[in-house]
Amino acid sequence: MPTCLLKTNLKDSEIPEDLEVTLAQTISKVLNKPMARMNTTIQSGLRMYRLESTAPTCFLQIHSIDVFDKERNPAYTQPIIDFLKNALNIDGNRIVIQYLPLHLHNVGLETPL
Repeated sequence: MPTCLLKTNLKDSEIPEDLEVTLAQTISKVLNKPMARMNTTIQSGLRMYRLESTAPTCFLQIHSIDVFDKERNPAYTQPIIDFLKNALNIDGNRIVIQYLPLHLHNVGLETPL
């Protein structure tokens, strides 16, 4: 059940209209998780600073069950960065991804996973 939160200093008008869907599709494929379990949220227009600049940037947090560790994480990074570079027209060094392991017992849903 990946939950993705993308934060960016881009204005909402600069973000593709369907980014929450295409981001979910990309992460679903990269993590090999079912699309039906994907959750994405996009926060735009934030005040952000990275690499001594307020140029366009984004920070992506991905919470998921049983997929993150030091061996697998590097393989996830480049496909996600490539997607965000193309979708948002942001340089790759302006993109940060944080992988956060999620435990099933810390998720509340009406229908169990």
